Amino acid sequence: MRRDPEQSGFTLLELIIAIALTGLLSLTAYSSLQLSLKTVSRGQAAAERLQELRVGETILNRSLTSAIRGTLADPLYFIGERQQMRFFTLVPLEAHSLGGVWHWRVFLGEDEEHRGVLAVEQVRNVNWYRDPEGVEIRQIILKGVEEVRFTYGTGEDEFATWDGKKVKNLPDWVKVHLTLKNQPAQVLEIPIHVAEFKTR
Repeated sequence: MRRDPEQSGFTLLELIIAIALTGLLSLTAYSSLQLSLKTVSRGQAAAERLQELRVGETILNRSLTSAIRGTLADPLYFIGERQQMRFFTLVPLEAHSLGGVWHWRVFLGEDEEHRGVLAVEQVRNVNWYRDPEGVEIRQIILKGVEEVRFTYGTGEDEFATWDGKKVKNLPDWVKVHLTLKNQPAQVLEIPIHVAEFKTR
């Protein structure tokens, strides 16, 4: 049986509907793909930020838990302020530099693009006495910091500042109040196990 030529193939209306449906399905698939890629990207960024925070906390933990009361020249040295703290520690930033006493300054600074960072400046204590503003190593330990505030305490008492010479001791702990970009505020509490530094 032969088909009528007028009834074979698609009509123009059917073709337009098919093209519109194909376009709609393609748009939906593209949007889903974009959303998935953004979700993965956000997840990776969050994981990287968490890892950076852990590394920064580890660096501060190592240095503060190894803080010493001071040296012969400054037997009770620890200067704690709202946005910076200065102290002596037995643990340097770089593992290959072990041995000796190091002066640390931890502070809220800026990177090259004027974004807030938590940074450390380190100098060997004998060189620090010659030049208190000298820096041998400067390192960013946490990026994207919008605000940082240090508080210092002994027992359950918390103070906005700490002067080791006036208090005649180091604090028992330091709290680092951090506000990171696009994240809720966090508080890191770091105990200080004071080491006695003895010279022969």
